[in-house]
Amino acid sequence: MGPISVIALNDRAHLEAFSVDERLAAHVRTYWTLRVDLPPAKLRIVPDGQVDLVFDLLRGEAHVAGAREAPFEVIHDQPTSLLGVSLLPGSASSLLGVPAGALSAEWAPLSDTLGPIATALVERLQSAASPSVRLGLIEAFLLARLGNKDARVERALRAIDASQGTIDIARLGRDSGASPRNLGRLFHEWVGLSPKRFARIVRAQAALRRLAAEPTTDLSALAAELGFADHAHLTREVRAVAGAAPSRLAEMFKRTSDPFKS
Repeated sequence: MGPISVIALNDRAHLEAFSVDERLAAHVRTYWTLRVDLPPAKLRIVPDGQVDLVFDLLRGEAHVAGAREAPFEVIHDQPTSLLGVSLLPGSASSLLGVPAGALSAEWAPLSDTLGPIATALVERLQSAASPSVRLGLIEAFLLARLGNKDARVERALRAIDASQGTIDIARLGRDSGASPRNLGRLFHEWVGLSPKRFARIVRAQAALRRLAAEPTTDLSALAAELGFADHAHLTREVRAVAGAAPSRLAEMFKRTSDPFKS
């Protein structure tokens, strides 16, 4: 299961995720759509360490959003049809040709990064005959832009994921082949977050996934399992990432079988 990226705060939004061509599996987490037919839809966007490309199919706009450090809420008060691409941490620079740290966490025009090709792509997506054709266009676009990733960053990202965010940052630098200072610079360039901040998000995300799958889980036991100092530490970290306390999130997850986009 991927990270929890969006929490639906009402039932007006229709979110769907799509699998990725295996040739892009090392760069793209998922494709997703968001449709709002009867607004308003209220959503909370949760930090997940990813960079998103977002195509507004009704308004003919293309956006890019960098890695986010804090949650925020958005209300779609008009009919909406979005097609998104969630890039895996460490992949944005190779696909977009700019440092991940240079991307704003807020939506910015994709044309500012890619030039006229972004406008041409969203026009083709708008005129596509079906969702499968749209995904084919996206995949052809991404495959044409595939580049190399930094091996040190990739090793560090795998280690953080494997430890669910609990790995010691000094050890992380040694194991990845970069000094702590150099690893920080590399993460800013390739991920858009510091290693410490990314690890905090990964650990909080592990708690969110457990709460979504098992809303009745014991929070003190969960805190101990995921390496938090105590229940209060778990609460602070989850609130910082998801904008609500674990107990509140558990109640929300109980009320819906599909609370998030992964």
